[in-house]
Parts: sequence; C-alpha cells; structure tokens
Amino acid sequence: MKKDVDKKQLAEFQLRNLRILAHLMEHDAVTDEMIEYLWQSELDYFSLVEKNKLLEEKIHIDEKTNLLKFNNKYLTNIVKTASRVFEGMKSINYNVTFIRFDIDDFSVVNNKYGHEFGDEVLTKIAQILKDNSRPTDYVIRFGGEEFDIILPSTHIGKATTYLKKIYDRINNSRFHVQKEKLLITISGGVSSFIFQFGDSIQIDNIEIEDSFKKLQSEADDALYEAKYLGKNRYCIYSKEKEGDYPKIREQYLKKRLLLE
Repeated sequence: MKKDVDKKQLAEFQLRNLRILAHLMEHDAVTDEMIEYLWQSELDYFSLVEKNKLLEEKIHIDEKTNLLKFNNKYLTNIVKTASRVFEGMKSINYNVTFIRFDIDDFSVVNNKYGHEFGDEVLTKIAQILKDNSRPTDYVIRFGGEEFDIILPSTHIGKATTYLKKIYDRINNSRFHVQKEKLLITISGGVSSFIFQFGDSIQIDNIEIEDSFKKLQSEADDALYEAKYLGKNRYCIYSKEKEGDYPKIREQYLKKRLLLE
C-alpha cells in the first residue's frame, strides 16, 4: 500500500513540473535557467526520498551527534537518485562535492578539559554542520572528531559558498568551560566528482564505490594541507599537487610531534 502511495505522490510531483514546463513553452518563456531549476527541483525531491529511507533506519544514525554514520554506499545512492532525473537525456555532467572536516587540536581539548567537554564540542560542531546544510546533503560523523559532508548536485563554486557559511558560524561561536570562552576551529579538505550521464545510464556500483574512496582520499590529502598551513581553513584538492601530498602529510606530522 505504502509503495502505491509513494508512486502516486511521485507521479503527481513530476506532473506538476511538466505542467509548469508546458505553460512556459506556451508563452515562449523557456530558458536554460528555468530548465535547470526544474531539474534541481526533481533532484531534491528524489534525494529527500532516499534520505528519509536512511533516516528511518536508526542503525544509520550516530547516537552521540545524531548525524549519519559512515557508509560506503552513499555516493551510489546519490548517483542512482540523479539517474532517475536525467534518464533519457544526452550528455549531462552531474557534480558532487565531498568535504572532510576535522576539529583542530581536539586531543588537546579532551586532555585539558575532559571528555565530557569534548563530547559537548563534538555535538555542537555537529549541530552547526547540520543546521547549515540542505536537507538533501549528507552530514556524516566519519569517526572520532572527523565529519564528512556530501553535497549532491554541487560544484566547487557553490561548495565554497557553503564552506564560508560554515566557517563564519564556527568562528563566531564560543564554548564556555572553567570560566573560559574557547574558540574551537576546524580544518577541511575538499574534493569533487563529476558523473557523466548519457543516453543509456548504467550504474556500476563497484565503480562508484571506488570513486567514493578516491574522493575521500583526495579530501584527506587536502585536509592535511589545511592542517599544515595553520588550521582553521580549508584546502581544495589539486591534481597538480598529487605528488606533493605525501610530503605535506609527513611534514605536518613532524610539526605536530614537535609541538607535543
């Protein structure tokens, strides 16, 4: 019964978009911007359907932060969702941006102020990330003090607007502990993915999961660069620096050991 209701709602949703498009065509008012808007509308709808399925399964929720737990199939879900929208269309480039955040000097905070305060930091940072993300974004606790954000249908340009908002919110927040007001900062690494849809869409789950691993690896490299450059910033992965990242990681770890 529920499946029948979902199908009916879905048909009605798509029918509304078609009516809008027909009206625009009748009045010779169809523009590329409006077509993109309608695509985005459908994409957001499908994405929310997939997200709701995940949220209904409590096994996917991290109890401490109330964020999604890490799952290597998230990108596959996103691409499959997009494939429904773009099915039958020719040559569509679909952008996904991936961000990995890490709370700066979290072990120092834990050791100095205790794990209870550390948990407070984790939950507040998690809430800031969740509150400033779209319903269709994937806000994930990767592990420890690391958070992953997947931004569907988002290129690097739009992602930088999102990042500015996140950094503004966090840098304007203060944590109260032992009569102190602490500024807690985060570092971030950013990578991007483009999936090309053609006339016939064939989703290769293994290929997309490999792409997800690559996204994570690239974002992790960029994250280490942000840490090395002084923290409280983000860096975007650059293919031109591919050979430099192992050295950057090594130099940062040496630098951290000296400070400890």
